[in-house]
Amino acid sequence: LARYALICQSEGLMPIVEPDVSLSGNHTLDEAVSINTKVLAELFKQLTDHGVYMPGCTLKSNIINPGKDCLISYTVSDIASANVTVLEQTLPVAIKTANYLSGGQSLNNAAARLSAINKINTRGPWNLSFSWSAAFQLPLLELCRGKEGLQLDAMRALYIEELKMASASAKGEWDGEEGDGDHKGKKKRKLDDDK
Repeated sequence: LARYALICQSEGLMPIVEPDVSLSGNHTLDEAVSINTKVLAELFKQLTDHGVYMPGCTLKSNIINPGKDCLISYTVSDIASANVTVLEQTLPVAIKTANYLSGGQSLNNAAARLSAINKINTRGPWNLSFSWSAAFQLPLLELCRGKEGLQLDAMRALYIEELKMASASAKGEWDGEEGDGDHKGKKKRKLDDDK
């Protein structure tokens, strides 16, 4: 990523560096914080070592979450705190913006988490926003499932609502519904031997 960023800048382009840690697995939020801290610390070390001009970069990374199969439940506030902690430990102040991927999260969960991150990010000088193509597109495509042709009016109305939600979350102003953004721990499956 550092070489890519340097090449972009040498050609007059702003690099968007995109480390992405997967939601797959059963890792806890603490484990996600640990690995994301290591990944981002190494990324920024390499960017610096390669001579990348940091104010001319944008970070585009995952929202730090427990694994999809994690047994432990977490609130949206827990997840927001974990994200702000990692940013405060790793993100150089010279980088002005970080845009989060949806990374397999629903739009409601991604929006609730981004909004909560922005609400508690009182020390960081960064603009924290979104880059959620899949989270926007999948509900739009779902409108057309089983129907003939594109449902343009319904798609247009839904897309406008999605953009309002994303915009509000980037300002820390979207609350959603109770439970949006929470991680509901997976129940351990009972094995036949446990009867």
